[in-house]
Amino acid sequence: MKKRLAILGSTGSIGSQTLQIANRIENIEIVAISCGHNLSLFSKQLSEFHPPFAASLKKSDSLTDSFPETLFFHGEEGIERMLEKSRPDYVLLAVSGAAGLRFSLKAIEVCHRLCLANKESIVCGGDLLLKECARKGVELIPVDSEHSGLFQLLDGSRRPKRIIITASGGALRDWPLERIQDATIRDVLRHPVWSMGNRITVDSASMVNKGLEVIEAKYLFGFETNEIDTYICRNSFIHAGILYSDGVLKLHTGIPDMRIPIAYSLTYPERIQTIPEQSIVDVPMILEELPKERFPALTLAREICGVVSKQIAYNAADEVAVEAFMNGRMPFGGIYNIIEKTVERTADQNPVDYSQIIETDSVARKLAQEEVDRCY
Repeated sequence: MKKRLAILGSTGSIGSQTLQIANRIENIEIVAISCGHNLSLFSKQLSEFHPPFAASLKKSDSLTDSFPETLFFHGEEGIERMLEKSRPDYVLLAVSGAAGLRFSLKAIEVCHRLCLANKESIVCGGDLLLKECARKGVELIPVDSEHSGLFQLLDGSRRPKRIIITASGGALRDWPLERIQDATIRDVLRHPVWSMGNRITVDSASMVNKGLEVIEAKYLFGFETNEIDTYICRNSFIHAGILYSDGVLKLHTGIPDMRIPIAYSLTYPERIQTIPEQSIVDVPMILEELPKERFPALTLAREICGVVSKQIAYNAADEVAVEAFMNGRMPFGGIYNIIEKTVERTADQNPVDYSQIIETDSVARKLAQEEVDRCY
């Protein structure tokens, strides 16, 4: 029997790659796709893959008219209805930002496996999503390369002493510290290894992305922040590692290509070849210390990890600040300033349900925007 797959966020980098991979897997049937605002690419995807269900945040009569064989929905509620109507076995969630939590919670009501490429669902939801997955018996397979690596390394036979996630260091990793503050948009988006969307590329340079991943790792795998090490791996060949008390270190390594963890999340526990085999001879596997003074956002993430309200504020402020930076409103160095001030102004709380999480997120965004307006 083929597994029915819904892809949320199909026009982003992860979603687009998922479509291409899933289309080549014999036992996967693409039944539903959704997008945010890139209707031009969405139209091309509909033409190529012909899903019976589709949804976009904004209603498009032209899409409805062009694809009469597809049942369309629109708006956030429409995306939820699309999930209900399409009855997917698997949902790959590649929606960016805190909005992904809503769709993650809806997905686990209807599917058997959630392939999660939205770290904010864990960062903002804390234990909520994990508890719901456990309650409903839904498999949660992380798609991020680092967490996919940890998922594969942590086989349950013995708990390691520490876990490791790596970072490329981003586009500014070798810049003099005093120049980072004034890096331009073009500078920041010139990632040395990965090809990603704008926000995650900016977050890679600020190391906010790694901060979010440390928080995510705590919840996904049950390790405290002092048990989660972060290192720079310049070629991103090392994705993750686990260290045992006897000194044995296991590393998850491989070509830095997101098609690999995407495919693994769809075929687990089986594996399929998604890229041509490549030689590993002379490929450096080197870990470097991550200098704290260059990446204060990562240090802050470690400090607030476990305080859900501040985790939400950290992510919300980053979304607001990155948008302001990309619009030319403020310098790159201002991103951390906005995050720090917003987190400071957010009370220590532990929202336990979706409505409380959304309220906390809304308040944090207002605080972050106030800081942007005041400082820049």
